[in-house]
Amino acid sequence: MHSTIPMSFVTKAAQTPDVLFAIMKAMAKKKMFYHFTDYMASQHKPLRLGQISLKITNVCNLRCKMCGQWGESGYNHDKSMAELKDVVPLETYKRMVDEVKDDKPFIYIWGGEPFLYPDLVPLLRYMKEAGLMGSVVTNAVKLEKYAAELVDIGWDAFMVSLDGPKDIHNEIRGHKDSYDKVINGITRLNEEKRKQGKKKPYTMILTTVMRDNPHALFDVFKIAEEIEASCVVVYYCWFTTEERVKDHTRQMQTRFNITPWSVHGYVADWHNVNDRELQESVKRIKSHKWKMPYVFYPELEIEDIPRYYNEPGNFFGHDKCISIYTTAEVMPNGDVATCRDYPDYITGNIRENSIKEIFNNDKYWKFRNSIKNEGMLPICARCCGLMGF
Repeated sequence: MHSTIPMSFVTKAAQTPDVLFAIMKAMAKKKMFYHFTDYMASQHKPLRLGQISLKITNVCNLRCKMCGQWGESGYNHDKSMAELKDVVPLETYKRMVDEVKDDKPFIYIWGGEPFLYPDLVPLLRYMKEAGLMGSVVTNAVKLEKYAAELVDIGWDAFMVSLDGPKDIHNEIRGHKDSYDKVINGITRLNEEKRKQGKKKPYTMILTTVMRDNPHALFDVFKIAEEIEASCVVVYYCWFTTEERVKDHTRQMQTRFNITPWSVHGYVADWHNVNDRELQESVKRIKSHKWKMPYVFYPELEIEDIPRYYNEPGNFFGHDKCISIYTTAEVMPNGDVATCRDYPDYITGNIRENSIKEIFNNDKYWKFRNSIKNEGMLPICARCCGLMGF
């Protein structure tokens, strides 16, 4: 298994208190747990939640090119308005928090755009009052508006999407004001932290590699330093092919008697990505001394970058899924899935049952045992849960 934690990130993150170090520690645990998956699967004992991933809404204000949900072939286009508006009420989330707070799982909130969930800020406050630590992935649409309250709450981190300088970022994200929202939101958060005398929330820049931006990645890092971002996370992008979708569909039908619906949103042709330009950008970034820690997902050798896009079935050593033993993936309507990006296999719903019970029920274990005994699924080769955080 390739390491997902480069020493450059560990060294820098270890100098940072609270959430950045906690995230680094969580990644280290994930790597260490890799060696015990077979044992845990054979024991069939109750598992303790290490992380709860809340996909809090499907609704989003942007239409990002690479998005498996709202991109050109994104799966959310097929959902009705009623489905898109069907979200877990605040009181149900509060009940879930009360249930898990003694275990202190890390809370990872994403979407859609989380700030379009109407009760996000009250929920964050409730989670912090319960002593939980977490992060929110956002395109910064309302970061500036709620900056003072978010600092007052003491929320831990915001993972803010930034894919290049202004023109490139706005083109990728599909909105002329997207870049300004990011810069103004993070700037306002930093002002409020100084005003209130606090170190949190940390701001983590999330960058997705696209055909449009390999030449601009170094600029992203420069911008991140200028706006005092806490760290940078670069994703090489999650994608698949029609051929692998067919194989994946066949295996899901054979193993679980279900037909997956989410995978089609991630079909993309990456053969014309500028490999050499991307390799040069990554080399340049890694040879530069930055003020903040950074990490690439997955962590690849420079020479492996072209293979990542040209060999979509190459797992690069990531041959065991740790997430299915550590993380519950809660969907906007309360369904608990086994996978964040490809939520086709549902094990229960937090509106009806305890998340701890769901995480350890027979249906969840059926999926874990299938992965252990029959191997990874074709779609797993490009998955955030397997190769990311």
